[in-house]
Order: sequence, then C-alpha cells, then structure tokens
Amino acid sequence: MKTIKVSTINQEGQVAGEEKLPEEIFSQEASPYLLAQAVRVYLSNQRKALAKAKTRGEVDGSGAKIWRQKGTGHARHGDRQAPIFVGGGVAHGPRGNQNYQKKINEKMNRKAIFSVLSDKQKEKKIFLLEDFSFDKTKKAAEFLNKVKQALSLKGKISFLLGNKDVNLKKSLQNLSEVSILKANSLNIHALLKTDYIFLTKNSLGELVSLIKKDENH
Repeated sequence: MKTIKVSTINQEGQVAGEEKLPEEIFSQEASPYLLAQAVRVYLSNQRKALAKAKTRGEVDGSGAKIWRQKGTGHARHGDRQAPIFVGGGVAHGPRGNQNYQKKINEKMNRKAIFSVLSDKQKEKKIFLLEDFSFDKTKKAAEFLNKVKQALSLKGKISFLLGNKDVNLKKSLQNLSEVSILKANSLNIHALLKTDYIFLTKNSLGELVSLIKKDENH
C-alpha cells in the first residue's frame, strides 16, 4: 500500500519536509450518499424552531359574535379570530416547539469526515505544522502571508487544532481570514467549506485516538 505523506510547514511558512500520515484516517473513501447524509444531519441539528403562529385563542380582539346567526346571507361565524379572516388566528401553524434533530451512526459520521480529509490529502491541500506558536496575532498574520506566497494558496484556510494548542488558538482566533476547527468536535460541514487545512501534531494525535476508541468498542 502506498505510504501517505504530508508536507510539514515551519514557522517561517516554508516547506520543511514530509511526515507520514495514519492510513486509517487519510485513506478512507465514502459514497456521496454518506456525505450527503452526514451534512443533512449536521445542518438539521443546528436548526432551531423559531417560528410560532398564534391560534384563534391567542389573537387579541373581541370575542363577540361577528353577525347574527341567521338572516344575513353570510355563513355562520363566531368571532373575527377565525383563521379565514384577515388578522385572525392561524390553523395548524408552527408552534415554536418543532424538533428538527436527526441522528447518524457515530462511525458513519466519522468515516464521512475522514473521507473528506482523505480527499484533501490527495489534492495536496493538507499541511502539517511543526511545533511552534506565536506570542502575538501580528506574528500569526505574518506567518499566514508567508505561507500563502510560498504555497500559492488561494481559497479559505482552516487550522485544525487540538486541546493543547491553546497559545496557537489565541494568536489565530482574531484573524478573520482563517477558521479554527477542533479535532474533538470536527464536523463535515466545516471541512467541506474550507479549501486548505493546516494540522497540528496535537490535533493529529487526537484524531488517531478517535480511531483507537472505535477499535476498543
């Protein structure tokens, strides 16, 4: 089987070498149907029930009978809050308590995520950062400009960080041109929206630990 490698980037924004990537993460393939399902579940779970319509019992107004029962030539009605009248209540409208939550098997979702990472690696759009951090956001911005020039990057850039990459996160989070992703809460929607991904060794280790977690189960 072909060895999967990734270019490493040093603090000067230059390619410093190559490192091997774990095959169990970066050699995954998933069907378009699985990817579509994973995206649909994620987006549905982000949805909140905000719309709410008033029923005829919740609409303000007089409860008096709109006209007498017989002799007017009109149909029989009670008050003006009936759904057929302008300004009346809504029949069968949204109540603000709809449940849009969907579920997907955890291993299926993980396979979809790893397949996207695999595709990014095949397209040479994943890079591994050497161990370093910046003391100021300005330094991080300078690094980003150097990387863009050295690698001719055009598109959205995301940094995939681990829990221990606290200092790196602080220096990057104020840069509007990049996105920060977390290895322990990675979602397929964010991956598909980005063009280039910079991994840290901490985040790579956390991804590997997810694989081991599956194997133990």
